[in-house]
Amino acid sequence: MNIQSEDDLKKAYKLIETCSTDKAAKILNEALRNELGEQNLVFAIQCCGFWQKIFETLPQLEYFEQGETLITQWKQFTTIIERETAPLEHTVYSFKKGVFSLALDRYNRAGNEKDVEFTAEICRKKGLCYKKLGSYETALNWLKEANATAPNQAPVLAEIADCYALCGETRQSKALFREAFFINASKVDLDFLDSPFIKILVEKVKEKGYSGEILKEWIPVYGAVLGAFSIKRDLHSQEVLHLRQEIYAKESELKLPYSNTSVLTPQLLNLYLWLIDYQVLKKESISKINEILLKIKILDENIYSMLVRD
Repeated sequence: MNIQSEDDLKKAYKLIETCSTDKAAKILNEALRNELGEQNLVFAIQCCGFWQKIFETLPQLEYFEQGETLITQWKQFTTIIERETAPLEHTVYSFKKGVFSLALDRYNRAGNEKDVEFTAEICRKKGLCYKKLGSYETALNWLKEANATAPNQAPVLAEIADCYALCGETRQSKALFREAFFINASKVDLDFLDSPFIKILVEKVKEKGYSGEILKEWIPVYGAVLGAFSIKRDLHSQEVLHLRQEIYAKESELKLPYSNTSVLTPQLLNLYLWLIDYQVLKKESISKINEILLKIKILDENIYSMLVRD
């Protein structure tokens, strides 16, 4: 790329960071006339085209819906990035800064409603935007506010865990990730988790052949057996009662002829693993622990082998 094209690209970046993609595209198209086929310019122009269509639809929506649209479309945008053999990092960064800054502005304008769940969701989305913009401490504050407003929601706890990991607070991160996937793995949004720790675990589970919603259910299982979710906690008596009830319910469901074994199997394995942790912490008899280990062996011999390999 020649010096003039590099200068044009820098000008375009500044415009992209304010979501002025129409102006950025004009500069980039003009630069492309002087340097036909330059891949970095072509990629940036394609990205401008993608986002310009979205930005044009925003004024028709309420502020909250605008924020939701931007967040949702970012997921789609990442699939475009992944198709590129070598997407220019600075280009992606500029769009991320522009899109999440705009989304944050829209969530800030969405107003205060009396609905607790809506308020918590606004706080969560603000936290997500700050996290994507690299302001992890501010993100944590908003995510903690979301958790205080509507406690123990899996998506919120997962985002808090992700922020802790990005801040180097590994212990808190592992504990909260484990908690989030225990509460409701299906509600955790993997697309917006950025910490290397969780990304590596997700990739390891993908290598086992799992994808989509099933992938989420297996993450806490492999997180436990591979040592990624190594921080344990004691359970209250009511939690133990609920855990045993859940185990009984899923064991019964698994026996039904048309049960969804692909989902129930990892869910039940995760429950067994939590029960074993409780039994170990309470120093229960080895026979009780072996009883659960046998159930794991019957359900999935590979997971059993990983558990007892030492």
